Amino acid sequence: MVAPTMMAPLPAELIEVVRGQLRRLPELADELARLLGQKEEFYRRLEISAPAEVRKVCEVNLGHAFNAFIEAREVDLDAARKTGRAQARLGIPLSAVLRAFRIAGTFAYEGLIGRAASSRTLTPEQLIPASATVWQIIDSFSDVIADAYTEVATDSARYDEKARLAVIGGLLDGRYTKPEELEDAARVLRLPPAGPFVLVYGEPTGDRCLSDLVQHSRLRAVWRRLSDSEVGVVAVERTADVRALRQAMEATSFAVGLSPAVSGLALLPAALRRARIAHACLAPGETGVVGFGDRPLTTLVAGAQKLARELANHVLADLLALPSAEREVLLNTLHAWFAEHGSAKDAAERLFVHPNTVRYRIRRVQDLTGRDLTDPRGISELYLAVESVRLDG
Repeated sequence: MVAPTMMAPLPAELIEVVRGQLRRLPELADELARLLGQKEEFYRRLEISAPAEVRKVCEVNLGHAFNAFIEAREVDLDAARKTGRAQARLGIPLSAVLRAFRIAGTFAYEGLIGRAASSRTLTPEQLIPASATVWQIIDSFSDVIADAYTEVATDSARYDEKARLAVIGGLLDGRYTKPEELEDAARVLRLPPAGPFVLVYGEPTGDRCLSDLVQHSRLRAVWRRLSDSEVGVVAVERTADVRALRQAMEATSFAVGLSPAVSGLALLPAALRRARIAHACLAPGETGVVGFGDRPLTTLVAGAQKLARELANHVLADLLALPSAEREVLLNTLHAWFAEHGSAKDAAERLFVHPNTVRYRIRRVQDLTGRDLTDPRGISELYLAVESVRLDG
């Protein structure tokens, strides 16, 4: 904000001329309003739609300028500030407002010169301070106007952001269901109303954000940061958009879950549930990107973790009852065996043990659980159980 400026005292004769102009203030305000309408398109429209408002602004600002001349006091910048904020809210470009103030300054100065010349009481040298004072006032007003526009832009951005976050929250909570509500939401968020959309769910730490990963892409997305997570709604109108999203997310250093594509904003609550389930397919501390259904059996476990835990406790009861060291060895071996598609040799390489050691441990698991790892049903039951234990951390 620019500090008020003290005006240099003017010759007494010139002050009398200014007083004369102040007495003509209503007439001068009318003239200035017409002049602005002639020279500036935005003010021409305003003069048609709101002539009284334009005239009032002219009268108030001319009056403050004339009084600053007369009293050689600080220029009252409040009027200029109010004018700036009001016209910023009307959408009048800042450049048009600044030109209007220059037009007004020239109008006021030329009026003073004309009156002074007709009075024949002032020399040309005595008129020089008037020019400096006029442009000093215009500069002060222009600075305040620019600041006012910045303030309004900041306020508007804060309001828009607050409204945007509220709309995202309403969509994710399922509070918007009517077609007109969904259309309004799409307009506020600048998203295609019909989608399709993929919902992104992650739990970033520190200052890292999922939104940073797609900010340089062409993807249209909106994001909401929650207390312990971040959610994104990404428009994927082309197959290439889905690939681009996954590729961008693969640069992450934390766990990310992706929903399947859904066909409209009304389906975002269901998409959020699926993105969370996909995220839950990654064990604590595990990083990467998982789409819903990428790991079908793990998705079942993650989608019903409480039930899966109960079943795991039943299937692995005797194994889980072992001392912790032996229990962890067998669980890690079983997990490695599944990860290597049932190959004892590859699992041994992963675990840095001999293949026969893996085979012995697998037989031990079979004995403890009563499941046969050559039987598809036994394999699936043990896989679901060990995945439940893995996701529990």
